[in-house]
Amino acid sequence: MNRTDQEILQSYSDVLGNLKEILDEDIMVIISDRTHRLKYYPGRKLVVDLSGVGDELTADNSMRKAMLEGKARTFVIDKEKFGFPFRTIDYPIRNADNEVVGCVGIGRSLEKEYQIEETAHALAATIQQADAGLQEVAAGSQGLSNKINKVIMSSDVASAKIQEINKIISAITGISNSSNLLGLNAAIEAARVGEQGRGFAVVAEEMRKLANQSKDSAGMVTEILTEMKQAVEGIIFEIDQIGGIAENQAAATQEITAAIQEINGNSQALAEFAKI
Repeated sequence: MNRTDQEILQSYSDVLGNLKEILDEDIMVIISDRTHRLKYYPGRKLVVDLSGVGDELTADNSMRKAMLEGKARTFVIDKEKFGFPFRTIDYPIRNADNEVVGCVGIGRSLEKEYQIEETAHALAATIQQADAGLQEVAAGSQGLSNKINKVIMSSDVASAKIQEINKIISAITGISNSSNLLGLNAAIEAARVGEQGRGFAVVAEEMRKLANQSKDSAGMVTEILTEMKQAVEGIIFEIDQIGGIAENQAAATQEITAAIQEINGNSQALAEFAKI
């Protein structure tokens, strides 16, 4: 190796030896010539046992393979091997004649990325559970709204029936008034004819009593039906208010569900990004 190649390797060493401080990341650096490991700069946590600095690179060494291939090689070291995951890139170093004179291996910790990925997956799982719960709430709200609409329809039918009964009561009241008037006329006529109309007068009086009783009963029924109608109308109003609340709740639940789905998509994208 000539002096120029040594200077090239030394210049790489001078810069890359401070790489973790420059980038403020947990990075380790290894520098070699074509056959031997020359320098090793450990990271903060990213420390592997490379006590054999100066040893010859083995045939299966990734840096040696990168130099033989003349191109960069990158791969991920799983957590199980050293206790922490990291990504490494082996990059051949060339001189002015484009000859490979050495290699630099840079390892960057993936601990934060893995933590982000695990957190994102956990968040996605939690969001999916929340989404499932909201879907049930939305379905329940929709079902409640449908039930309320049916109750309102039944109440409307009951109100209509009360209106029909009121018409019948009005007819009975009219008949009662007519019967009362007829009984009064009969009593007057019976009094005019004297003794011969005495029995007819008794019948006329009973007819008038029956007509008055019918009128009083019709009035009581009308009063009860009026109260029932007011009660039904009050129920319809309250149920309509509840129906509006249920519809608003269903709409709000749908909005929350959409927001959760968006968050879920973002968390999935975050997990994928952490793998890059």
